Amino acid sequence: MFKEVPVLKFIALTRIVRLLWSSYDIQNLVSECFLEGYQTQGKWNRIEESLKLKICNCLIVPHELQMVMSSLVKPIGGCIKNFIDDIYSKYYLPSNFMGIFSWTFLGIIDAKKTAKAVIKDVNLLITERYEIACTYCLQDEIPILWSKLPETSKYDYLHDIRYIPTLPYFPVYWAYYMTAQLYVLDEKVREEHSVPITCHYFGVLQARKIVNQVAVEYFIQKLSIQEKEEYLRVFFSSLEFPLVMENYSPSNSYVCDVIYSLLKQMTENKRMSIFEENAYHILKNFLEFPYGGMFLEIESVVQKFLTHDQRKALYRRYKETIRYFVFRTVGSNSRKRKLT
Repeated sequence: MFKEVPVLKFIALTRIVRLLWSSYDIQNLVSECFLEGYQTQGKWNRIEESLKLKICNCLIVPHELQMVMSSLVKPIGGCIKNFIDDIYSKYYLPSNFMGIFSWTFLGIIDAKKTAKAVIKDVNLLITERYEIACTYCLQDEIPILWSKLPETSKYDYLHDIRYIPTLPYFPVYWAYYMTAQLYVLDEKVREEHSVPITCHYFGVLQARKIVNQVAVEYFIQKLSIQEKEEYLRVFFSSLEFPLVMENYSPSNSYVCDVIYSLLKQMTENKRMSIFEENAYHILKNFLEFPYGGMFLEIESVVQKFLTHDQRKALYRRYKETIRYFVFRTVGSNSRKRKLT
């Protein structure tokens, strides 16, 4: 499974669109959008439309490629917008922010590498740099930043009970980790939530809540076998219901990052048991950028778990989104099959 990889065409087109997002005029528009103190979807849509016009009017390429690149503007822009929202406040955005981002070959932001670059910015408060490092579980950088924190900040992370039921949880977790007191955090989590869970299990739940793939990968490794089995059951069952974030926008467009990561870690037997119960809702998420190229590979494995109506619904969605899913199968020259 997961033998589908992007072809050179896909990699090249996503790179071109990223470079267009990095152009001086577009970066200025993005900065204005974030630093003016308020954002609207209409304002962001206008930035996307201006970029699409640039593709149509300034790039001398075949019309088909223009259409593909125009379809990539929104998903790549969404990655940029979400990361800026997560990392920076409305008061500060570095002028070279696009140059800070690291990208995967799939055309999405590498959150961990990007966070490592962000925390080098001395214009950010030391507490902000520490919290970013904690959010993305940068184990090598956290001790250095912890040592630079004011004692009052350390005290707040360790003793301010308000942090336990609300965000940010990760800076609190790492504060207890740095002081070798995770057993104390276990007790506080159980006391606050009246359920017998560990601080690691609470951490993976928080990571799912904010769709943080890096944190999910860190915390799930800390779970016992029983905790991991329970979490996987709860996680995949929850895909049926769109997760809504605090800003009331559906976050499922990036849940596919977490799904992809978890499925890769499983044995074939475990994957099949998960597919048997949740095939349709897993496949729906793989029709999101950039994983659609893997859709047919997974669908061919789990088709027996789909109803006729589910297959029809998936095929309709697949036809709508296939334009930028340009993948090939490792070890073969081409792959052509239809969803039936």
